[in-house]
Order: sequence, then C-alpha cells, then structure tokens
Amino acid sequence: ANCIMIKSSASGNIKGAINSAFIILNQLGESFPSVATPEDIQNAIASIREFHCDDPKEKIMNSPELTDTKKLWSLKLMDHIAPYLHMMSSNLLILISARMLKISFQHGFAPESASGFFCYSYSLISIFNKIEEGYRWAKLALVVLERFNAPSLSPKVKICITMFVSIWKEPVQSSVVDFFHLHREALLVGDIEFAAISSKGYIHHGFISGSSLATIERECAAISLEMMQSNQMHGLFWCMNHHAMIMALNGKQGRDPFAVYKNGSINNYHDALAYAETTGRRRLMRAIYSNRLVEAFFFGRYSEAMDMAEKYRNESEISMPIEHVLNSFLEGLTAFHLARSESCSRWMELGENSIHSFRSWAVHSAWNFDNKLFLLEAESYFCHGQYDKAEEKYQSAIESSRLHRFVHEEGLACELFGSFCKTRGKSSKHIELMARARDCYKKWEAYGLLEKDCFKNCDTSCDSIIPGLSIGNEKGDSPP
Repeated sequence: ANCIMIKSSASGNIKGAINSAFIILNQLGESFPSVATPEDIQNAIASIREFHCDDPKEKIMNSPELTDTKKLWSLKLMDHIAPYLHMMSSNLLILISARMLKISFQHGFAPESASGFFCYSYSLISIFNKIEEGYRWAKLALVVLERFNAPSLSPKVKICITMFVSIWKEPVQSSVVDFFHLHREALLVGDIEFAAISSKGYIHHGFISGSSLATIERECAAISLEMMQSNQMHGLFWCMNHHAMIMALNGKQGRDPFAVYKNGSINNYHDALAYAETTGRRRLMRAIYSNRLVEAFFFGRYSEAMDMAEKYRNESEISMPIEHVLNSFLEGLTAFHLARSESCSRWMELGENSIHSFRSWAVHSAWNFDNKLFLLEAESYFCHGQYDKAEEKYQSAIESSRLHRFVHEEGLACELFGSFCKTRGKSSKHIELMARARDCYKKWEAYGLLEKDCFKNCDTSCDSIIPGLSIGNEKGDSPP
C-alpha cells in the first residue's frame, strides 16, 4: 500500500496518494477527519501547547528515541503525505503536523519528527500569520536533524524550510544559493522528488529576487526536461507555466515551453488550467493565476491582472505560499492604478489591504518587504492627491530596491515614479526616470518589457538620476 501511495504521488495523482495515506494511517490507529473544522484545528494546537517548555532544544536532544513500530510507521507515512497536503488542504496539514509532534513528545523522537516541526511551523505562518513563532519551530526541525544525522531526510526538510519559512525572516537572495546546493544534496541521497522541488524553488526565488531572466529561462527549460524524464508530472506542469511567463517578460521567441510534455494534451495556459481543475490540483491553479497576473501587470494589462489576482485569491483559502507576497504586491499596485482610472472605492480598499499586509511583514524582514511597502504607499498617496508624500515614498522605494538588490523592482519603482511625473507635468524627470527603469529592466534581461510604448522615447542617459532624486523644483510640484 505504501508503494502504491508513493507511485501515485510521483505520477501526479495527488488525491490518490493522500487517500491511500489516510487509509493506511487509519489501519495503524491514527484516524483523521476528511475535512478539518475550525474546532479540529484549535484542538490540534491545544494538544501541542502542553508540550511547550523553556528549553525545547534540550528536550529534543535528550528525549528517548521512538521504538514503537506502529508509531514509527505512522510518522513515516505522515512525513510522506505532508508536502502534498499543503497543495490540497492546509487545514489538514496542521492536524497531521500536530499529530506528528504529539507522537514525538509522548513516545519518543525519530528523524521524521523533523518534518512534524517544519509542517507545524508552516501552518502557524500560513494559517495564523504567526511568523516569529513559526520561524522558531522551523529551527527546531534542524535540531532534530542534528540529533539523528539523517542524510536521507535532511535535504527534504531543509528544502521545505527554505521554500516556505525563510522568506519571512531572511534575505530572499540567500535562498537561491541554498536551493542550488540542496538540489545536489537531494540527488546524492536519491531523492529525485525533492531535487525537483528544490529546482522549482531555485527558479521561483530567483525570479522574486530579481535574478537574470535569461538565466532563469535556461534553467526552466533544463528543469522541465529533467522533470519529464524523471516522471515528476506535478513539478513539470508548474515549471512549464512558469517558463511561459519568463519567456514573455524576456521577449524570447521560437521556443515552446509546453513542447517538453510529449503527449500533446497540454499546449498552453488554458490546457494546464483545465488539467489542474480536473485533477483537483489547487496549488497548480494558484500558480497559473499567479504567473498570468505577473505577466499581465508588467505589460500594463491591468484589468486582466486584477482578474487573475481575484481568481488567485479565491483559490488560496487561508494558505500563504511565497507567491502570495508577489501577488499581494502586484494586486495592490494594480488596484491603485484602477482606482485612479475608475474612481472605485473597492480598488482603494484592495490597495490599502496590501499595504496593511506589507507593514506587518516588514516588521519581520525589512530587507525583503520595505521597498514593496514604500512603493505601495507612494501609489496610495498619489491616489489621495498627497503628491509630496508620494514623491518621498517613490524615492524611498527606489533606494530600498537598489540597496537590497531587487533590480526588477527598482525598475518598476522608477517606471511608476516616471508615470507620476508625467501626470504632474514634469516631462524631463519623466524621461530620465523611464530611462533608468529601462536600464534596470535591461539588467534584469526583461527585453520583452522594453517594447512597451512608455520606453520608446527614453534615449536620455539615466546617469543624472541618483537614489536621492528630488523633483520638487520643477513646475507643478504643488497640488492643484
């Protein structure tokens, strides 16, 4: 039965893998509800509170080792199924993680206990937005790995922590290097599945951190082929869709990102979305909406971008995967743009919601979130006619993006500041800012964006633009 479950997950039959796991767990005496209610979640969290102690590291290092065969197999099965539950049901994931911790604290620890600590940390962050507490639980997973020296499990747990937890506290650029090394570690222990997941993390975090799109595009092509050859179908479909979005921004022609899937049934976004809907792959559905939101936003198709943002939000339940950061950012900027063109209070509400999110996240990582918060605030002030404050925030967004090495978001901040200047009648500064935006997009290798109309008359050198740019001396500085 365990082999059937593993085969189902590798072939992309996630529902089948989950159902098989719960059948086996029930046979081992670990039953779970088919749907997790709020009461179930609260009871699960309460069951963990009784194990809180002043020195959890000492308890992990010195508690007995798990010897009960049934409990050990239960831990192994829950360890295997946990990654798929975050794709299908975050609520069930917290029940699984709490049960893994309860078994570990009551009956003894095993290498698989590390997955329980990670999954619990992920649940605290994604469901309850408890970032600091979740981060501490994730670090305890590393303590378990230290105790048991489990090379076969270590890459998997570290990959999960890097993908789903580290973003909230550590510079996102560092995770790109981590994924590169973790991919090799996973291959060395024969974990092809998590080697593929690490590849996805490398691509996704590379994009979010502003890595070269040409490099990411080549990696997407190579990783898609690798996933096809190793039959990692759920990873392949994600990668093909991400590849299509990267190619659009990069302006690359002539390569079909969907051609790697040999049976020909998935040839574009629409086919991939239909597959996700048919198979219940909600995680893939969210990824497709996210990619289309990014593409539509950067090319100025704001109505389409908002449509994708709303579809993503409707599918994301209460989970908070890393795409949520990017989507919240772009949805907020899109909402403020639509608010200025349509004067709709709903758009302002959505934009202010994004600002609220980034203010809470920036408390935990100024590096990752400050520049995005500043740009959202600038757009908000622009909408409210507070032009001096808007100008200050645009400058702060540009400077923060530059200091924290988000070259693509530096370009975006310059582009939006340039649009602000054009609206305010500051034509020379508009041209200079658009030239700087163009140069940032060139560094990002987003050549597709350079074809936009707003860059066609930007031949002025951007050398005169400095991080502390002030435009207050030009005509039109005061509100009308």
